[in-house]
Amino acid sequence: MLSKTPLEEKFRETGGKRPYVQRLFGRIARIYDLMNFLMSFGLDRYWRAKAASYLALGSGETGLDLGAGTADLSISVIRHTGPGTKMIGLDITPEMLAQGRIKLERLGLQERIDLRIGDAEQIDLPDNSVAGCCSAFTVRNLTDIERGFREMLRVVKPGGHVVCLEISHPPGKIFGSLFYLYFYKLAPLFGTILGKAFEEYNYLPNSLTTFPKAPQLKTIMEEAGWSNVHFYRLSGGIVALHVGTKA
Repeated sequence: MLSKTPLEEKFRETGGKRPYVQRLFGRIARIYDLMNFLMSFGLDRYWRAKAASYLALGSGETGLDLGAGTADLSISVIRHTGPGTKMIGLDITPEMLAQGRIKLERLGLQERIDLRIGDAEQIDLPDNSVAGCCSAFTVRNLTDIERGFREMLRVVKPGGHVVCLEISHPPGKIFGSLFYLYFYKLAPLFGTILGKAFEEYNYLPNSLTTFPKAPQLKTIMEEAGWSNVHFYRLSGGIVALHVGTKA
């Protein structure tokens, strides 16, 4: 019998991966944006802007942001599209959405971005109801990745895009080794010093350990039904941007 990893044990203790992730992000909601900026050296804004540009929503269309959190990706989409574009943002963590609503109020975007409690693996929207779907640093938190992509396919209209931005596995021995040193050793340390959140920022690298590499994630998306799937490595492969189309 195979022994469970420490992370799998934590999932078991809290009733599964979903409730574990929900509680974890609830605890760091207030520092989430700041920590993202600091730990990515500000690159997270560039990555989201690239994701938004690939979603390619037209004026007046409505898109879906899964794992919307504090709404940064939804905001980036709105800023990269024409007038009248709207976003629906779903997330399982109320505390993250609360921070997002404060931000939207400050920016005057509360009428264009609708933040709701919702699960990416069981999307509470009709079939073919949104023009496109996107996510940032969400898919690796899903219990069943292929099921998540099938749900995205269900709700997107034919011809619409899916855009998935995720932490990835950089190719190349030298850069890859430097990345893993930072991501697995220094990131949890920074999380402890800056955010007093060791467990939360220890989960971040551990969630990548079993996450598919970019080519494998492409295959999962294709098996879920997405067509014309491509991926683009950004910043040396620290993150990967996967884009697919609903035929």
